[in-house]
Amino acid sequence: MAEALFVGMLEGDVDFAVASAGTNAVEGLPASTHAALAVQSEGACLKKFRSQPLTGELAGRADAIFVMTQMHRDLILAFFPEAAEKTYLLTQFQEGAERGKDIPDPIGQGPAVYARCRDKIRAALPSVYDFIRKNL
Repeated sequence: MAEALFVGMLEGDVDFAVASAGTNAVEGLPASTHAALAVQSEGACLKKFRSQPLTGELAGRADAIFVMTQMHRDLILAFFPEAAEKTYLLTQFQEGAERGKDIPDPIGQGPAVYARCRDKIRAALPSVYDFIRKNL
């Protein structure tokens, strides 16, 4: 959902290449129906999305890695310690009460949980965009 929402927010800004990868992802799976519906209401599309695991190659190519939870960050640092300086919590730069909070994975939950997750992601993305623009 984060990839689709961020790409939608960029509206053709060609300075960015955005890719999603999971710390425990299986290669090639489509997005869940609930995820697709959650972002569709925001004008984003997950029809072409396919899952991929985070690899050393992907981590190495990335200018920045944004994770949903501190546990994801810890896993990345355990497997790819060279990515420590470029791995951030999605909410790390967000203002207000949500700053630095995890965005729990909605997998296996119902549409309302996916919608709440989408809303938390959407709220964090402008601060991520500002951080990238100013620092990368």
